[in-house]
Amino acid sequence: MPVLAQENSRLSDLEHLTESEWFYMEKATRDAAYEHDLQFKNQSDEIDFWTDQRRFEQALSQKNLRDYKAYRQGKKLAYLQHTEICKATDGHGDFYLRQASMYLQFEEGATHSYVTFSELERGRGWEVSYVLEEKDPQ
Repeated sequence: MPVLAQENSRLSDLEHLTESEWFYMEKATRDAAYEHDLQFKNQSDEIDFWTDQRRFEQALSQKNLRDYKAYRQGKKLAYLQHTEICKATDGHGDFYLRQASMYLQFEEGATHSYVTFSELERGRGWEVSYVLEEKDPQ
């Protein structure tokens, strides 16, 4: 069974999502479609784009963790779908591939843990963070 089909079968119970969570899942799908087609003139433009994207995600995670997780799940599904029709090297830059790897590893399982990027200090770089929640936010 293809990976996307496996992931979709695990998401058969989506009626528990709030309107806000649906919004962010749909936004993630639109954002991912845009990201798949991006072509940058230079590496600096690519770095700027992904820095802005990471800042958006970090701010969303701090504002509403459930919406952030819905967004990340939407990204995961969109990137899984894209991997089934695209070779990994088809015009995607290094930063795209790094982000894709992070999105594809997102798992909102029973442990409520996930990998994300956190900005060290504005303009000073990013680190990979492993987040383990104590309990599911309501």
